[in-house]
Amino acid sequence: MHAQLITYQLKDISQAEYLKQMVEPDAPVLAKVPGLISKVWLTDEQKNTFGGFYLWESKPAMDDFMHSDLVKAVVSRPFVQNVATVDFEVNQQASRITRGLR
Repeated sequence: MHAQLITYQLKDISQAEYLKQMVEPDAPVLAKVPGLISKVWLTDEQKNTFGGFYLWESKPAMDDFMHSDLVKAVVSRPFVQNVATVDFEVNQQASRITRGLR
């Protein structure tokens, strides 16, 4: 199992338009990505930082996603900037104890 944090800033777009142009159409598409267990959408309007916390079945599933046309399309949007990603191996045993996994 693998975890990933992706963050980005928005430029020249309102929150309402961001939701309409990116969040609402992308959520159903992301729900179908092979190997994706879950995505938690993140928002910090004051810091203009947005993104998601992803839980993957495996690192190869995450790598396939990161090299997909979907990711290329998202990062090429003119209102998305400063995309950053960091990923981690998941300690499944400890995560089950703290209710991070079932």
